[in-house]
Amino acid sequence: MPFPADLDATRPGIERLASYLSSLGPLPKRVEQVARICLLDTLGSGIYGAATPEGRRILQTVADLSQANDALIWGTFQRAGTDQAAFACGSLCHVRELDDVHFAILHTGAVCVPAALVAAQRQFCNPGQCTLGQVLRAITLGVEAIVRISLGMDYLSHRRRGWHATATCGAFGAAAATASILGLDERALADAMGISGSRTGGSWAFSMDNAMSKRLHPGLAARDGVLSAYLAARGITGPHYVLEAPDGGFYQAFSDSWNMEQLDRPNERYAIEDVEYKWFASCKSVHSPHSTALSISKKYPEFKPEDIRRVTVEVNSSAFSIASKMYERDSVISAQLSIPYGIALGLYGRQGEAKDYEPQALEDRRFFELANKVRVVESEEMNRLRKEELKSGARLSVEWQNGQNAEAVITAPKGAMANPLSQEDIVGKFQGLTEHILGKNKTASLIEMILNGSTSSPVEELCVLLTPAE
Repeated sequence: MPFPADLDATRPGIERLASYLSSLGPLPKRVEQVARICLLDTLGSGIYGAATPEGRRILQTVADLSQANDALIWGTFQRAGTDQAAFACGSLCHVRELDDVHFAILHTGAVCVPAALVAAQRQFCNPGQCTLGQVLRAITLGVEAIVRISLGMDYLSHRRRGWHATATCGAFGAAAATASILGLDERALADAMGISGSRTGGSWAFSMDNAMSKRLHPGLAARDGVLSAYLAARGITGPHYVLEAPDGGFYQAFSDSWNMEQLDRPNERYAIEDVEYKWFASCKSVHSPHSTALSISKKYPEFKPEDIRRVTVEVNSSAFSIASKMYERDSVISAQLSIPYGIALGLYGRQGEAKDYEPQALEDRRFFELANKVRVVESEEMNRLRKEELKSGARLSVEWQNGQNAEAVITAPKGAMANPLSQEDIVGKFQGLTEHILGKNKTASLIEMILNGSTSSPVEELCVLLTPAE
């Protein structure tokens, strides 16, 4: 049956579909009968499947993961099943855009760390006895997998097609990290990554209406990677041609081009060594524009932001597509993905901390008015930097009402590979984010254990410190 003619064609498609479905009345008898047949047939298929060898493996995997107190959700006393704990922890990591980032447009830690830690709390053998060293290795291998998968394709093309690589590539990394904890052999690891890659996804559609789904992408990838590894451990096979298969291959579906050599090309550096740790609570594309604005506010303290006539910022095409939009004052995620908001913060001397992206900050009328004066343009100079030097830079030009002009160029903001955070910076950031939840003693103990603790330390000692101060 066609859609009713009076539906508004300008409405989003999903709203139109939802409206149409809601308008349907009782099912005609013939349709009801077909539905009965569908139900009967599907139940029969499922009941039969439960008695097959593959079905029993799936059931056992679900049983393995279904105990509600398997793993701790960080920063709480709440525990959940292994896969759900991975989902929760991965999603929480991304809530304020403070998790690490890689130049291949990836958030790696938010996927691989939850996968490794939840698996470490529930092994097949000696539950709870996994060591810190095993977790560190698992994280490293997971990051290696997620990065090599992304670098194997044209990751800028992947982004232009509307995909979020943290979600699409992330499950591979989570599967690899979990497989490491479980001690899976080479073939089972391939199965785990094959399973994860055969159902992966995660689009950038959230940016149209500032939906919260982006926060879920690392968690969903972590969950799916964990599940894939446990399935592989039970003998469920995955497609080993998942990347290059002409029909349904990951790369063909997600990118304009790819290079399989990237998957096993020798490299003296581990991928985790190229991970950047964020100083700003915003999308990486905002960091250089924000930094240019900060530099101008420091250089010209005598000029008031309220007296600015116009602002122009040049960025690369990826940054433009991701973060050139004006923000909505009632949406934190829109501000985190808004170069105009970042520039407004910087011109007012704000550092871009988590508190600058809380709802109260977004309500500040001064930031909104100044952000509306910002024009974001694509620059060939910045495109070249992004492609050739892997730098996401920005050139900012400011004009005040009195005719005064200023310009600043930043190609390596604080936290970038060429301007990395020091260990002291990272410790300070950790303290600022956790002390009010865990308390100073637990925070200090965590820092000591993670940075200096023995690799033979049981993971359970780490988890005890991840609960709130009592």
